[in-house]
Amino acid sequence: MMRHIALAVVLVLVAFGVSSALPAAAPTTGKILSIDGNKVQIALDGAKADWIKKNVPVKFKVGNGKIVVVSEAGVTPVTITVTSPKAADMKVGDAVSFQKGTSMAGC
Repeated sequence: MMRHIALAVVLVLVAFGVSSALPAAAPTTGKILSIDGNKVQIALDGAKADWIKKNVPVKFKVGNGKIVVVSEAGVTPVTITVTSPKAADMKVGDAVSFQKGTSMAGC
C-alpha cells in the first residue's frame, strides 16, 4: 500500500514538473496604429495567433488589457483593438509586444 502511495506522489510531482517546464508561447508583436482614450489599435506582425479573440485578456510590458475588436478574416495586416488603462503610456508608431494574459473571472 505504501508503495502505491509513494508511486502516486512521484507521478504527481513528475507531471507537475513537466507541465511547469513547458515553454510559454512566444509574445505576439505589432505596431501601434492609433490611440483613442483607453483604446489602442495594433497591426500585428505576421499571422494571427490562435488565442487572439475578442474578450481575451492580454499582458503588455506596461500593463494589462483586453481585446475588444479583431479584424475580419482575410484582412491584411490583421488589426486588433485593445482596451488598457495604460494606453496613455503607449505611443502611435511604436512597436509593441504582448501575450495572452490571465482572466480575472471568478476572482
